Amino acid sequence: MEGLSRFLLLAAMGGLLACCAGGSGPSACRPGELNSVYLVDRGWHTEIGVPVAALSGKLAVYREIFPGARTILFGYGKKTFFTAPASSLEEYLIGPFPGPAVVQVFAMTTTPDLAYDPGAVVVLPVSREGMGRLSYFIGGDLETGRDGRPRLVAAGHGPESLFYAARSRYTLFHTCNGWVVQALRQAGLPVSADGVVFAGQVMARGARAAAMLCRKAAP
Repeated sequence: MEGLSRFLLLAAMGGLLACCAGGSGPSACRPGELNSVYLVDRGWHTEIGVPVAALSGKLAVYREIFPGARTILFGYGKKTFFTAPASSLEEYLIGPFPGPAVVQVFAMTTTPDLAYDPGAVVVLPVSREGMGRLSYFIGGDLETGRDGRPRLVAAGHGPESLFYAARSRYTLFHTCNGWVVQALRQAGLPVSADGVVFAGQVMARGARAAAMLCRKAAP
């Protein structure tokens, strides 16, 4: 209960959304692009980047939707907060409480490590099987319409950003950063989900996982 009380207090102060503890840079031993996923710090939340060529299952449709993309970033959040950012204290106060969720899909023509500051990206190696499980996890959380495609609910600030309805709900125990850690774990990466709330926690754990995998890969 102490941890939950602290969470609610920080949320009431807007701390949850304002927190942007820095992550660590990419690992020195770089996997090939098609064997990499990208953990990206976007300030108050994290996102996971997947090479377009590695998308499979339900996610393969994004090669058609974004024909010029090289990487797709996937992020998770509460629908009302993610699609319409808060503009008042009252909106910040209700932000962490349960509600319908969306998955943001953001198309990039490059890779995140080339587009963002080094401290905002961790590059992690993933096996071909892990990539398949990652696509299955993300695709499994996307609602589908009558046409069998992910159900679009809103456009972002540009044609490269779209929001899709999620099957799961946003709750105090199933947040944007927790969802990203779940995705990383589905890909077979050694990232702990225990006590995850803030973006900085996810980035730090991702950096430790990258360093550990780098040491294992060393001759």
